[in-house]
Amino acid sequence: MIRVKIPSLIHTSRTRWVGSVAGALLLTAMATSCNEPLPEVGSIEDLTPPSADFSFRASTEDFRQIEFTNLSISANQYAWDFGDGTTSTDKDPVHTYSGEDTFAVTLTATDGNGVAATVAIDVAVVDELVPVFECSSFECDDRSVWGSYSGSGSPTPPDGTTGAKLESDSHFLDQTIRVSTNSTYEISFWYVSASSTGTSCGNLKISDGDDDTQVYIEEGVPLTDNASTYVQVFYRVNTENTENLRFQLTPGDVTGRYDLVEINKVQ
Repeated sequence: MIRVKIPSLIHTSRTRWVGSVAGALLLTAMATSCNEPLPEVGSIEDLTPPSADFSFRASTEDFRQIEFTNLSISANQYAWDFGDGTTSTDKDPVHTYSGEDTFAVTLTATDGNGVAATVAIDVAVVDELVPVFECSSFECDDRSVWGSYSGSGSPTPPDGTTGAKLESDSHFLDQTIRVSTNSTYEISFWYVSASSTGTSCGNLKISDGDDDTQVYIEEGVPLTDNASTYVQVFYRVNTENTENLRFQLTPGDVTGRYDLVEINKVQ
């Protein structure tokens, strides 16, 4: 019997003796295993892979100009495909389309480990004013667009990251947006109260942004049944002659957390 001395490619601290037939089989297995990528020494599993998401709004000056807000998580490289043959690697790009149409916009977000996530959203470019709240999910680089609040990730808000917590007299949410006159809009937001005992977790006021005496809604935000689950509420407003709509939230006697303030035209 012929014996072949083969150094083990896996256990380098010892030498194995095998028969010629078995040795050939082992060599084949080793050659196959050498083609498979092995993890780097000391590598760590990516426990926070990226997720891709974004919001968008049309400029009030030019409906063709779309402002994109990157909502991706755990990423530091971004690849945009605007659906019209143009691309960008900016984090929050502004893109001007040639005219009205619906475009499939794709964002790929990649982290430092090279792990990527992709999202595709249809963006309708239409020649009409589409109102939107700036930083509606409260991941704001500049929180002053809303006023003053504390960021909160517990309980988990609907967007999965940060909600706005109103708990002191210095906290408030206040933003005025452009709207169309004589139109009906539905304003919604998600919220949760820190307790079900008390009066309210906030005071809501929606009024004319140019004439604060013209108030459309003014009422307390009711407490939620529990302190661990966000709920969504809706309010309808007819703008009449108003071109600017003001949204205000001040703290109630119970701490409230808010997320995803949105507005949609009903008619």
